Amino acid sequence: MAIDVQASRDGVEQALDHLRAIVSGDGVELRLTAWDGATARVAIDLARVECLDCVLPPTALREVIESRLRPSLPPAGGVVVEDPREMAGAPAPAGPGTLLVLDPTSRPEGGNRDPGPDAGPIAGRRVGFRVDVLWRSWDWMSEEWSARLTAAGAATSSFRHIQGLAGPEGAEHHHAYARFLEELDVAVVGLGNCGSCTSWTIKDAVAAADAGLATVAVVTEHFEGLGRMLASQYGRPNLRFVVLPYPLDTRPEDEVRAIGSQLFDTLVDVLGITTG
Repeated sequence: MAIDVQASRDGVEQALDHLRAIVSGDGVELRLTAWDGATARVAIDLARVECLDCVLPPTALREVIESRLRPSLPPAGGVVVEDPREMAGAPAPAGPGTLLVLDPTSRPEGGNRDPGPDAGPIAGRRVGFRVDVLWRSWDWMSEEWSARLTAAGAATSSFRHIQGLAGPEGAEHHHAYARFLEELDVAVVGLGNCGSCTSWTIKDAVAAADAGLATVAVVTEHFEGLGRMLASQYGRPNLRFVVLPYPLDTRPEDEVRAIGSQLFDTLVDVLGITTG
């Protein structure tokens, strides 16, 4: 069966356009540099990125690109991703342009489409806030929500996620988060406010949902698309979300807390919380 190369290229370009909107929040640009009807070569341009640590790590970004382009490729097609972070300082390739080619022939499963249980009556239940070391605005927001949940009879606690820990320290941090989840009935996980922190937020929210908790991931509107794509990629396509305004961290504390107060009813609705 003949392949319509131009039609396939149009499909790849459309997929890339959607992907560009999702990853542009950190200044990342994507360019289709070559297409032969089977293999798409995509260059990652980081020239406009102001915070390199905020960008999705190379492996995660490559997986996002591959998963988004996969439906537009023929069965035997593939994706070549050129990421300057992987290329810098790497040994010279065996031939020009020899990079990792991702095989798209294995289609992803649908994942667990259950959003998880509703929180239900909140009095007497324990709500955990997963916070981070990056966004002070999320500390203020979670404090506002925690105070309101406490007033409704819930017990609240928090766990501060530290990104980038490796080795034994990283393993212990992971186990500490798992132990934190064991104490909870409800998990509120944030904040997805850059590419890297959105990835960690969704991973930790998926872990909470997989543990059977009523769970919501909290992201800013600029990173909602990335968060939902990652949730699907990590196996929970119907993960619950609360979306906050962007930018958030540059706002003064009183304004952030006012936004938290305004969005508390949204949190209640998304989690299926009942009070009284």
